[in-house]
Amino acid sequence: MRKEITGRSLKKAVVAIFIGLLSLTLCGCSKLKNTEIVLTTGLSGNQLFKVGSSVCTLPEAMIYANTYEEQYESVYGVEMWEHDFGGVTLEEYVKDNIIAQLATIKAMTLLAEEYEVELSQQDQEQLKKAAQEYYGSLSQEEREWMNLREEDVLLLYQDHLLANRVYEEITKDVNTEVSDDEARIITIQQIFLKTTVTGENGEEPCSAEEKQEIYAKAQELLEQIEGGREFLTVASIYNQDTQITHTFGRGDEDVVYEEAAFALEKDQVSGIIETEQGYYILKCTENFDRTATEQNKVTMIEKRRDSIFRQVYDELIANTPSEFNNRLWETVHFDSAFPTRTGKNFFAVYENYFES
Repeated sequence: MRKEITGRSLKKAVVAIFIGLLSLTLCGCSKLKNTEIVLTTGLSGNQLFKVGSSVCTLPEAMIYANTYEEQYESVYGVEMWEHDFGGVTLEEYVKDNIIAQLATIKAMTLLAEEYEVELSQQDQEQLKKAAQEYYGSLSQEEREWMNLREEDVLLLYQDHLLANRVYEEITKDVNTEVSDDEARIITIQQIFLKTTVTGENGEEPCSAEEKQEIYAKAQELLEQIEGGREFLTVASIYNQDTQITHTFGRGDEDVVYEEAAFALEKDQVSGIIETEQGYYILKCTENFDRTATEQNKVTMIEKRRDSIFRQVYDELIANTPSEFNNRLWETVHFDSAFPTRTGKNFFAVYENYFES
């Protein structure tokens, strides 16, 4: 039985699959914002869009379309493409992401000359093998449906690798030193008593008298805990947040909340913490998660790389003209009859030859 899906769960699934695909293409660039492309009718033939002198053809985009279509249909089925999720269909969402990712890759290749990035003879040999493997796995019917030649596959693989090497060159001098304290991940349990009420304009502060009563309740609960009552028992009854246990790092929460949480030793309980939303009582259950902290160090370094790259990339895009053949892209639909798939995953083949 195919599982039911809501707009909220769709968004989570879309993000998960999209990020998964991007992680196989460019190191660190999956967080980049969409490249903006101006609509035009100035392109010809199978040219889908152009960023500066870098061109993306429809067959190249169809490689992505083939991969995305298979990923989503394996989870939700063909009937999901035209379903409306808050004003946007799944097809529209995925097609927009395809263009955004391809535009980013194509734009990045424009920086290769400036940063003296070239692909070696060994790279070219590996690229040819990758292209041959992917193209050779496709049936003739699939090739005709995508109007695809092996040269198209090779070009797209070349652009992927070149863009990746450009990113590495631009960010090679990033500071990779991150202290344990900077990256520290902690886990707390919390009791939250809200001091806001839902009004016509959303959440609004409650009255001073109501706030005083809520504070008195927080004091009562804290006294119970200090008197020996189990924190989790009290939290399960009185906590007004959606979660009791919360794992996070620095910069993830409100400053007041964060400072109080990070000041706690393991098993220590805080006093009453006041925020704009309400009162908190916290208990630290883990003040230094070693595994999560090491993972967070990697994330923090990636963010530093992205920040450095973003400065260069934004300047490039701001000064680079672009064109997009919207009419051509509108001819692509995921609900069309698609030939039986025999082809390998484009991104997986790339990963096999060019591991991060």
